[in-house]
Amino acid sequence: MKVVAVLLLLCVSVLAQSREDLTKKYGAPRSETFLLRSNIAATVSYGSNGQIKELIIAPFTNALIKSFGNGISPDTLKELIDELVPESTRGKAQFGGGVIVTCLPANDCNGSHMSYEKLTIYYNAGKNGNANYAVVQWKQ
Repeated sequence: MKVVAVLLLLCVSVLAQSREDLTKKYGAPRSETFLLRSNIAATVSYGSNGQIKELIIAPFTNALIKSFGNGISPDTLKELIDELVPESTRGKAQFGGGVIVTCLPANDCNGSHMSYEKLTIYYNAGKNGNANYAVVQWKQ
């Protein structure tokens, strides 16, 4: 009986790793997620210099396929992007356009983008005029 209990404890501890476990194995995190609204999060990735290199704004969900939700309204997404990356910090607008790509399983890769001097913003098209997510990437 003791052997079974010890094996069970060992199995449980192997399945779930903590933040500390991952930091010991791989070093300090290069990204983190902030809850912007009750149902919208921003995952921020940093470069080796500590500066933000990418923001992903998306619904905060535990769903395996993130695009199956209702998405984020254009007004809410614009408000959030303006909070995180004010227009005055983006540099001069350069060009924009559509992105039409087929990808499985949900054929959810279409969208649009806008490039500025310092960064590019990509909006992934969702259902009913909403966006599945937005990506802000700084230029090197």
